[in-house]
Amino acid sequence: MKNHPSISRFLSCLYRHTQMYFDRQLSQFELSYGALSFLMVLFHHDGIHQEEISRRLAIDKATTARAIHKLMESGYVRRETDPGDRRAYYIFLTEKGLILKPELKRLSREWSDQLTSGFALEEKEQVFQLLEKMSRNAATLKSIHKHS
Repeated sequence: MKNHPSISRFLSCLYRHTQMYFDRQLSQFELSYGALSFLMVLFHHDGIHQEEISRRLAIDKATTARAIHKLMESGYVRRETDPGDRRAYYIFLTEKGLILKPELKRLSREWSDQLTSGFALEEKEQVFQLLEKMSRNAATLKSIHKHS
């Protein structure tokens, strides 16, 4: 294998550019990139338990609570107390949040298309498969260190 720069360097660069792109695009909705992943989970799993959002995004509960609170203040989501556990919440999109779904999906698709511009279809598939595998590897490493 060739002597490549650190993978982390490329991931960091992609993350920064992704954040700048979405912050710019989402500013019209008074949203930032940080809110996007929470909304995307809710687009697929409206009414999900707040703890499950944390688990799916691999984000701590406090960060999730702050993000949900901001989305509530902006009118994009609402929460309902879990009758079985008064300290827990189910999170639902509001009408205002639901209206965003096609626009945010379009922006995500456009960004993915931009990142994979000039790639053959097979290359695109391979990139997604490899990134998914890298994510699983990172999650495995996280759980190993958590238990040691």
